[in-house]
Amino acid sequence: MAYRPSATVGSALRTILPRGTNLEVYKPEGVDDHDERYLWQKPPYFAPDLFAATAYLCKVGGVVSYFNPSPYGGADEASEFFINREDRDAANKAANEWRAPANNLRFPDLCRSLWDNVFDAWEESLNPGAYDHVGGKAPDWWSAALRLVMISDMACARIMRNKLVKYDTDGVEIEQPEEQFEIAVKAKYNFTKQRASEKGKDFRSPASLTYMVDESVACVLPKMRVAPVGATLRNVSRNLSLLPGKGEVRCLWSNMASNAIPNEDHETLDVLLIPEPRKLNSLDFEAEDNEDRPNGELRRNKWAWDNFELQQNWIKSADNRARFLADCVELMRKAKTQSTCVNAVVLPEYAIDYALFENLCDSLKSEEPGLEFVISGSSSNCEGQKGNIVITRVWDDRRAPEFYITDSRRKHHRWRMNRSQVETYALSAALNPKIENWWEKTPLGRRELFFHRFRKASVFSVLICEELARSDPCHEILRSVAPNLIFALLLDGPQIRNRWPAQYASNLADDPGSSVLTFTSYGLIERSNQQGHFEPNHSIAMWKDDSGKIVEIPMPQGDGPRGVLLSLWPEHVRDITITGKRSEERAWRYASHFPIVL
Repeated sequence: MAYRPSATVGSALRTILPRGTNLEVYKPEGVDDHDERYLWQKPPYFAPDLFAATAYLCKVGGVVSYFNPSPYGGADEASEFFINREDRDAANKAANEWRAPANNLRFPDLCRSLWDNVFDAWEESLNPGAYDHVGGKAPDWWSAALRLVMISDMACARIMRNKLVKYDTDGVEIEQPEEQFEIAVKAKYNFTKQRASEKGKDFRSPASLTYMVDESVACVLPKMRVAPVGATLRNVSRNLSLLPGKGEVRCLWSNMASNAIPNEDHETLDVLLIPEPRKLNSLDFEAEDNEDRPNGELRRNKWAWDNFELQQNWIKSADNRARFLADCVELMRKAKTQSTCVNAVVLPEYAIDYALFENLCDSLKSEEPGLEFVISGSSSNCEGQKGNIVITRVWDDRRAPEFYITDSRRKHHRWRMNRSQVETYALSAALNPKIENWWEKTPLGRRELFFHRFRKASVFSVLICEELARSDPCHEILRSVAPNLIFALLLDGPQIRNRWPAQYASNLADDPGSSVLTFTSYGLIERSNQQGHFEPNHSIAMWKDDSGKIVEIPMPQGDGPRGVLLSLWPEHVRDITITGKRSEERAWRYASHFPIVL
């Protein structure tokens, strides 16, 4: 009996495209009624679907590791393959044909031919090891699938972002019509929004740009930067990113349909950092009441584990909330004396709750009409659910305060405070040091990750504390989408280059090239400084980018509310894929920081 591999090209296509390649299916004459392969016989006519299918084949089939990126190379090792200059030029031509305005729906003949090569390999093994010792020759479907990835990726050039500006001979900007895939994706976005409105639910943007792909298997979102090193699928594409299925992490691309957001080159990005709470008391940390431990008795089997909650006493009373809000507004007013426009405000992990966030956004936007976004850690979301949450508000048009998107999501990992941290932050009076590990009591629930487009060519994402250090589940996604800017909100000690945040920020700055800002409240820094065990340090934030620059940003000294105005500028950078495709992008760079003291 002939060997039949369990994982084949056909089984992978059935997995990623369970309903077939297109909504309209033509059944050829003479096909057996029990043979459903005709559902996949024609290529997907929607570029994101074709990208997802062929990129999925390349990923699970380990194809990229056999690809020699030189256009003039050969097969130096067993099963290695390359794409020559002629085939690359043909791929460019096919992508340009396909990437046409909506009135030209021509599907490239080259894509049909390459898809035939993939479909003909239906029964072939997906396992790359099956080809290593068979004459040292790569199967035809490897090159065909990778070339289809290249074409479908280039056909979606700068999708959901600003197009490259073109000028005529007189230097006048040429108006560019919307391309067919941009229109189709926006139609899906608007349809999802309409359905949510009809059902009375909050709108959430689609998890994927695709139509036919099973989103529990894989999703596709736009891409910002290309990692400068490595040999993976992430180094092949420059416009689209292949992500895991939405069951593991549900990703969302906000401001998808915006046309009014500002251009990077018009001004710097001035960010007001407000490191609240600036004071924390030991009794703000509260051990969980445990019915299994009567009369406060510490049971032997609980020495390694117990739970704590952080009480937001700094905003608990009405007076404290009013004072907190007034202080933030005053800091904004003071920051405006140092900037033509304060573009963003950021507060650390667990700083406020949702109701206060709403009030804060309204007050700050009234004070600074040019405000583009606000980010804060919170103890609740818009539905009143408790937890460790990050909330973002991005104005769709900063000139119109009523047009904005507010998103919230829960933390992915709980904080485990060990005995050393309890001692460092002088919390032993509240959290018994006899217990080896204190775990943060917060629900996790569905994991989500948001990508917020805030300028024409720029996207930011936000991490909460442990998410910066733990690679699972979101670092693969961050490296695939490659946002220009990442904010990491912390409840931590000083942000200095020899502590853990610097190490993990460097990892994301190197690959995929994002600029990373770690930012903590001042409360735990002050407590560790007051211990006197170490040299006092007041660094509340740290900047790291792909140029190798690292900057520690200290808390201004003095009494009363304090903050820092951080100024960033956009540098034009040129990324390049391992297939030789170049991409003009923006990298945010540190310019300066200035203390804001009332």
